[in-house]
Amino acid sequence: CEINGQRPINYLMERFLAHTEHPNARIRVYALTCIKHYLYLKNQAAMVNIDNIMQALFRRASDASSDVRCIVCQCLSTLLTMRPDKLLPEMSNVAEYMLYSARDQDETVALEASEFWLTFGEDPALSDALRPWLPKVAPLLLTGMVYSQSDLDWLGGAEEEDEAVPDKESDIKPRFHGAKSHAQEHEEDPTASNGNRKTENEGEDDEESEYDYDEDDDEEDMTGEWNLRKCSAAALDVMSVTFGDEMLEILLPYLKEKLFSDNWQEKESGILALGAIAEGCMSGVRPHLPQLMPFLVTSLSDSKVCTLPHKLRTSFEPPPF
Repeated sequence: CEINGQRPINYLMERFLAHTEHPNARIRVYALTCIKHYLYLKNQAAMVNIDNIMQALFRRASDASSDVRCIVCQCLSTLLTMRPDKLLPEMSNVAEYMLYSARDQDETVALEASEFWLTFGEDPALSDALRPWLPKVAPLLLTGMVYSQSDLDWLGGAEEEDEAVPDKESDIKPRFHGAKSHAQEHEEDPTASNGNRKTENEGEDDEESEYDYDEDDDEEDMTGEWNLRKCSAAALDVMSVTFGDEMLEILLPYLKEKLFSDNWQEKESGILALGAIAEGCMSGVRPHLPQLMPFLVTSLSDSKVCTLPHKLRTSFEPPPF
């Protein structure tokens, strides 16, 4: 809309751009987040200011705040989707920045940078622009598929086998979850189970019970959490479908190194990668099956598979050959 011959959104966009230079990192994050939304909508104010937006993103690329760098990666991914004509001429600098950011110590920044490569790979029209970067992107994605420390902390996979160590009493005693309010009702009045009596603290108890869930339920929710490992596997999957055996030829030296590594985390990520590329690179993988099949069967008895049972399963398990 226009008010007195001016569009309010044009004024807002000017303010957003100005606030990307604000000394407060939180304000910079908010300003870039607003810009990202208008880019996604291909809003007229964003399209008119596209060059200014790109300059603002490049200035904030090395921001001291990891939150700001995270939003910069998101904005560049959005630009790649909405205005590739503007981003591709700058791809040399953008790609190097994303390769660098994918190794960021902040896993959130690394995830957003890897999302850029997933976005890149999902658009067949950009395959020619992506091809020159495959030799650098492929090993980067393999590295991203190794369990991170936060993954291991949750999975408990970094712990040594403790079959010979006796269980502590605290580890084996029964635990009871849920139904706090019902337990209290029975303690106060055994007849309350018929629903005719309510305690004066019932509302408070019900509110508490809302958050009294079984730990196993929370565990299952975390298995579906999108993270760097899954994003890297998805990007590798998409690129292998697009580039086929060309991708396999680039990956093969790195893949062999991981599959036959003495480090179980490296080996596991190699098996995950093998599953991710199976569909797109099957013609190239087929000649290696006589060596791969015995290796995979032997890996079924690996001790770490016992340590990490169902939690090892992902959406990118190798399909049966």
